[in-house]
Amino acid sequence: MAQGLSYTDALKLLGGSGPLAKVTDNVLGGALSVATAGGSDAAISLFDAKTEVVRLGRLVTQKITDLVRGQSRYNRSQRLHAAHSVLVVTAFFETLDTDVGRDDQLAVVASAAGTWIEQLLTATIPAPGPDVPYDALLGRLHDWFTRHADDRIAGAALSRYQEHVRALITEVPEFAIWMRQQEDRAVSRGLEGLEATLLRVTSHRDPARHRAALAVAYRAGLGSPVLGGDSGDLTLPSLGSAYLDPRFRVKQGGPGARPAEDGWWDTAVRDDFAGLLAVYLTTPQAAVAPMLLLGQPGAGKSALTRILAARLPAADYLVVRVALREVPAESPIQDQVEAALRSAIGETVAWADLAGDAGGAMPVILLDGFDELLQATGVHQSDYLQRVAEFQRREAVLGRPVAVMVTSRVAVADRARMPAGSLAVRLEPFAEPQLERWIATWNHANAAYWEATGRRPLTLDVLKRYPDLAGQPLLLLMLAIYDADANALQRAGDELGAGELYERLLHSFAEREVRRIHAGRPDSSLPDLIEDELLRLSVVAFAMFHRGRLWVTTAELDGDLAGLGLRPRRETGEAFRSPLTAGQEVVGRFFFIQRAQALQDDQTLQTYEFLHATFGEYLVARLVVQALADAAARARARTLSLGAGAEDDLLQSLLGYTPLSARATVLPFVAELLTGHPGVGEWLIGRLRVAVTRPTYQPRTYQPIEKRVDYWMSTYSFNLALLVLASGREVRASDLFQYAKRPATWLRDTALQWRAAVPANMFLEAMKSIGVVRTWTGDGRRDLILTGTPHDVPPPVDITWSQDYGMIRDAGVARQNLPLSYALTSMDLSGALSDDLLRHALQPLLDRFPESVELIVTDDEGRSMSMAHVVVEVLLAAATEKDPDALRAIRERARMLTLIEEFKFLADYLPGPEE
Repeated sequence: MAQGLSYTDALKLLGGSGPLAKVTDNVLGGALSVATAGGSDAAISLFDAKTEVVRLGRLVTQKITDLVRGQSRYNRSQRLHAAHSVLVVTAFFETLDTDVGRDDQLAVVASAAGTWIEQLLTATIPAPGPDVPYDALLGRLHDWFTRHADDRIAGAALSRYQEHVRALITEVPEFAIWMRQQEDRAVSRGLEGLEATLLRVTSHRDPARHRAALAVAYRAGLGSPVLGGDSGDLTLPSLGSAYLDPRFRVKQGGPGARPAEDGWWDTAVRDDFAGLLAVYLTTPQAAVAPMLLLGQPGAGKSALTRILAARLPAADYLVVRVALREVPAESPIQDQVEAALRSAIGETVAWADLAGDAGGAMPVILLDGFDELLQATGVHQSDYLQRVAEFQRREAVLGRPVAVMVTSRVAVADRARMPAGSLAVRLEPFAEPQLERWIATWNHANAAYWEATGRRPLTLDVLKRYPDLAGQPLLLLMLAIYDADANALQRAGDELGAGELYERLLHSFAEREVRRIHAGRPDSSLPDLIEDELLRLSVVAFAMFHRGRLWVTTAELDGDLAGLGLRPRRETGEAFRSPLTAGQEVVGRFFFIQRAQALQDDQTLQTYEFLHATFGEYLVARLVVQALADAAARARARTLSLGAGAEDDLLQSLLGYTPLSARATVLPFVAELLTGHPGVGEWLIGRLRVAVTRPTYQPRTYQPIEKRVDYWMSTYSFNLALLVLASGREVRASDLFQYAKRPATWLRDTALQWRAAVPANMFLEAMKSIGVVRTWTGDGRRDLILTGTPHDVPPPVDITWSQDYGMIRDAGVARQNLPLSYALTSMDLSGALSDDLLRHALQPLLDRFPESVELIVTDDEGRSMSMAHVVVEVLLAAATEKDPDALRAIRERARMLTLIEEFKFLADYLPGPEE
């Protein structure tokens, strides 16, 4: 929220030691006289103060251009901020003077508690701010007026305030910026609107040498391609033309802010990003605390800082862009800034000298990639934003106020405490207007390509089929490049499944890289090379999947690749340069893998992350299905039953560490891919049978994470069960434990092992897609069936199934031999939340009638239920059931229960039809 001033503070700021100082003292003196006066003296003081305030307000309006002429950018913002506060109070007193009679004015003063004028002149006044749209500012001002007068006076004062603002807009362009009355631009690109707006308030000062060099270096970046690397025959648009001003949300930060959580963002989505930045950079709030710019991978955060550095007018802003991946992570912020300066202009420049020689320009520091410091170094950085705010406070005290913006991924935003006065801005996915503008830019840049190849330009209808990808700039570019090759997206129509789309995208970009790297190879060798690339990418995906993160370090990836026998090819090594590791080699070629980097202790640390998490999840599913199909094929090809069966060695390596339900999209991808392998279901059931009846563990070179041996075996069999269901088959206890007298009991015990080994959230995620059927085998044994179709409503418990043998078949009441206290102790030991919730719900019944759980009632039709069930049913039916037939049926079921002394009271709750 904007830092508001009181009227007295505003006057002091405007007056200083100049000619307004005397007027300021007069007004303050009038306020103090009213504070101590009574009766007619108060009236005289009120009217004297009113006259003085109105006169001063008109003086400020007339002299406002003189008040800010020749000031630095920050001082100009401060003085205009103060002038705005004066105009608010002036509008109020002018309304009293012209629209309110003398008696009503005195009534306003008399009705106020305490010293009315002193309160009015010392109260903080709402001010313009980047997070305060104009309508919201008017609402806050109206509320402020109503705290000092009735609603009629407040409305009139607000109208007069708006008249003052409109009159000043031509003289003071900042007022037009603050009130969002500058020219609207429908989907501005490259922050052109921001530059045009700030040029309207420029000082036209010539920048000093270093500032001019920075401006030239940053400006040159606008003409570079939006993405580096070889684009073949396609033309990649320039950064300046392809970057579109994003949609966003903005909210005040501060202690307790949770910007990584979606629920915290309760503000509306806005599309005036240039307006937000223009207000921010022309109000004093910018120098108080940092702005945190958040976005998903591929949202364009780094591109935004490059655009900002190029667009801010050098006459009024001294911009330094700091790519945090390229400066020492452990250094103080000032040292990081100085390192970035050397990188940008090739000179060693002290920050104090540069800022001190700014010549009225306001320093703006862009710290790009806070998330990279966290990921690459693993160092705790929770105080980083606090240190930025401390840096800003120090610079302000030294007369060098500086604005700072910090970019980060949304997911790690909570790992740094936001200081008071800070702002959080979250970049939102593209909407249709942005997509239309982006498509027009893309198609225009490649007009010659469309004509030469006969390919069709990209259309909005095509992109609307893939909203999750098209909403992020880099992923949108990936879709465009893929479709340009052979109009693959346009030819696919609406029938392209999610898995097939990701397969085509990944295969296409792998093929592009293979053709580039292995130029001259015969086409017959390309399929194997492409598959090798995708295999290595799948290992990258598993490296993240097993560690429960969206990123992985170089060392971790190298270890995983080595554990699976994948080594670097080293075909393109250069003399005098360190050879690439296997991890660096596989991820360095694909722009849909984002690299985070930081310098620590003179070492470059790197982590890798997919631009969209679903790429990794699809690759996990892809490798699982490939390993599964390969193992099943090896088993079918085996002609000798002797010898150890090691055909599923890779599958065991992949499936023993993390349940496939850890990511919600993995199993649906698996199910889609398994439709092309109809014969694996039976093989899977056989492997699952072995895994649950004769579990074994062999130490492996591939060990991405530490895992208890018993947990590894349970996780492996759990994943096999999930794969059986994904293949469209059922898991039957009697199929797994074929010779057991009680197969359901064996599967139950196996499920308890799964539940112990699998983290609770992942286990429950799997339960969302599983149905459990309790049934009987043909020879009368209890059976359990797991299906891939969950129940819409959980089926009721069949107590006869639960009793197993010794079931009560004849009508009557019998006691089940259940030591209740021991069972409750067992539940206490397991500590399952579901058990505790159900016990808590039934606690009154257990306390009053513990034997009701052990007594089983069987009616004349052979249906059995516990007495506890009947008690609850009777009481609820008596309170809520209106159907006479239903009441009659419940009465019949409860009839035998009421013959027992302790439960005779239930008869009173079920009157018969005659009653």
